[in-house]
Amino acid sequence: MRIICKGILSLLFVLLWSNLSAQGSNTHYVDVVSCDSLTVYYPNFTRIDLATGTMPAKSEDGVIFCCAGSFTGEKLKDFKHSNIGGDHVSAGTFYKGYKCGPYNGVFTWSKASGWRFFNFSYENAITPLQKAAKEGGMGYCQTMLFSNGKRFEGCFKPETVNRYRALCQIGKRLCIVDCAKALPWSHFLDGLEKLGVKNAIYCDMGYGWNYSWYRQDNGKVKELFSTPGKYTTNWITFYID
Repeated sequence: MRIICKGILSLLFVLLWSNLSAQGSNTHYVDVVSCDSLTVYYPNFTRIDLATGTMPAKSEDGVIFCCAGSFTGEKLKDFKHSNIGGDHVSAGTFYKGYKCGPYNGVFTWSKASGWRFFNFSYENAITPLQKAAKEGGMGYCQTMLFSNGKRFEGCFKPETVNRYRALCQIGKRLCIVDCAKALPWSHFLDGLEKLGVKNAIYCDMGYGWNYSWYRQDNGKVKELFSTPGKYTTNWITFYID
């Protein structure tokens, strides 16, 4: 009887372990959708932070997507928060950044309040940022592209061709929208409008600053652009805990 019981227990353990392993293998980190000349990344996150100073390592299993957020002022050898464009919040701590002229938007996240976009000037950004800090969250300032469906001109001339990126709200979901190829700035905004973007704030791009990555369902990392930036100072980082 003991042998039979031990056999049954062993079988139950194997079945339980197989079920847990199957659940783990079905974890869906990021939904990727191609729409004409744009690619939309929907991270299935539980937490967001603004990593500063050092880009999150690919070995950090909890990180499922990260990309540059605010602009960096100067190409400095040593990191300092005052070199990040606009005031910002990282890991629940508020920091002063440099005043960046085109900034008219704020993005924040905290466990208590969730994620929010604000069409605020540099001077008014401190209020939602301090609230996010008090709640142990994150936040950063950038150029607002859409606010409650209203389109703004942004920080580039309409004809300027590049590959652009924005943190967006489409429906009730938060996502990152990338150019799949170089586009005029006005065409990028047209594409966001066609996607039905409600709110959008720009993300820093350019050679090195455009380096980013996300985690595929098999756990392996997929790089977006191949060359890490030497002077990048901050990254919007999505986690699954």
